[in-house]
Amino acid sequence: MINTIKVTASLLVVMVALLLPGGAKAQFQVNVTGNYLGPAESGSSFSDGPWGGGVTLRYFVSPNLAVGLNGRYFSSNGSANFDFGSGAGIGASGSVKASANLLAVTGQAEYFFSESALRPYVGIEAGLYRAAGTVEISDGFNTIKASESANNFGVAPKVGLQYAISPAFGVNADAGYHIVFSDGDTSKFLLLGAGVYFTFGQR
Repeated sequence: MINTIKVTASLLVVMVALLLPGGAKAQFQVNVTGNYLGPAESGSSFSDGPWGGGVTLRYFVSPNLAVGLNGRYFSSNGSANFDFGSGAGIGASGSVKASANLLAVTGQAEYFFSESALRPYVGIEAGLYRAAGTVEISDGFNTIKASESANNFGVAPKVGLQYAISPAFGVNADAGYHIVFSDGDTSKFLLLGAGVYFTFGQR
């Protein structure tokens, strides 16, 4: 966990350092998106992923190169009832509830292939992925609750497309392949996002 925090902090320091050069002509973007995070591992179902939302802050170092930060949050909930052997009069009944959430905070660098209204781009992200989950089991008399959380480091190559409706407003869509490292294991996800962006400043 400590190493993950150190790596993420170092990444943020580099991003801040890149933001310092520039001047009154700096151009910024704020991108607000809806996101879907689907498992991309063998044996998993892509439809089992959670929905979420996020915000991206971009700073254009040049007309074609941007650096920035992402904050995304995903959550899912589920519940089920159980009833064992009630027909024999010796059964037990109750319920199980489970919830999970993921907060991903990543730094990024992106290259835009065009300066026109339609702008395809590629990029790379890296940062902290904090996952937490809770399970609650109740039989009507007693309740057992357990929770667990983990902080891990991850990276993600990405591709995207922007379309400027006006100089200050447009739409954005992207897809990233997120690889999260944890205790000798890796988890892989495909993140799909779509939303709007607002541009501030002039170049």
